[in-house]
Amino acid sequence: MSFISNQLISWHQNHGRHDLPWQNTKNPYKIWVSEIMLQQTQVNTVINYYQKFLKKFPTIQSLAQANEEMVMELWSGLGYYARARNLHNCAIIITEKFYGEFPITIDELITLPGIGRSTAGAICVFSFGQKHPILDGNVKRVFSRFFGIKGWPNTPAIEKKLWELVESTLPKTNIEIYTQALMDLGATICKRKNVQCELCPLKKFCKSYLNQWVDNIPTPKPKKIIPTKIIHSLVIENNKKILFFKKPRKGIWGGLWSFPEFIDPPIIEIWLKNNLKVQKYKLLTQGIHTATFTHYKLKIHYQYILLKSSKITALPNNFRWLMKDEIQNRALPTPTKQMIKNLA
Repeated sequence: MSFISNQLISWHQNHGRHDLPWQNTKNPYKIWVSEIMLQQTQVNTVINYYQKFLKKFPTIQSLAQANEEMVMELWSGLGYYARARNLHNCAIIITEKFYGEFPITIDELITLPGIGRSTAGAICVFSFGQKHPILDGNVKRVFSRFFGIKGWPNTPAIEKKLWELVESTLPKTNIEIYTQALMDLGATICKRKNVQCELCPLKKFCKSYLNQWVDNIPTPKPKKIIPTKIIHSLVIENNKKILFFKKPRKGIWGGLWSFPEFIDPPIIEIWLKNNLKVQKYKLLTQGIHTATFTHYKLKIHYQYILLKSSKITALPNNFRWLMKDEIQNRALPTPTKQMIKNLA
């Protein structure tokens, strides 16, 4: 198994990535933030968010002391918002339970919200030089192809086999270089599509390359019919402000601001009277906005209305008016921002 580590360590010197914002540091806080952001998100997308996040929260203490909404605003557009809440909760736990010192063992790290075995391993490798395997999406793809493992990598049996293989290939030295090289190989050479096998340092013994299986391994996730969920929303404008409510922490867009939502089409006059103490409005437009997620499609049936009241004093709990020109910078779901942009 030393062939894999030796080849990758040598390859990384000239072909790996060396200047990413979270590299060339041993700071576990900065490495942890990058690893969480990189979960299910590409490097090019993460870089700008990462730099803004660290500028606002340069230390784990500053993150722990922050208001959750401020954290969510900086995360807005990056998706998978539970990651942001987990980051904030982790910072609070580390500040209180570990006295502000980042945990240095993998057993402690995996007890924290949002940190699984692979993420914990990466933090321990890059921050403390500890010898641990990682198994993110890129690594699963590299090892599935190299060893010719057919089947969806996320099934328990195959994932267990992959963990055994990545652990068996760990080098005796240069664990940081090897781990980064493994990530880089999956991100730049052994990609899902447009694979560049001729440039791969492992092709000499890669079963998928030798048997022309590259396009079929790893096996895609079994396709399921994606269900469609339907909600009804009111987009309410008054004096160049839009009405939003803060969604519950659990569920889609938890903790973000969104339009008032309904299971069934609302009776606008009644809702306005009961919640805002007004009844006069003008229907500007209505339509359907579709957002696609990993497990389902969401169809938002909306009605965009303009109130005819100069001043509204009544406001339900967890509701807020936001100026139209500040919406793009607030902690709102991307589809919500897109709807506002389209309606403008």
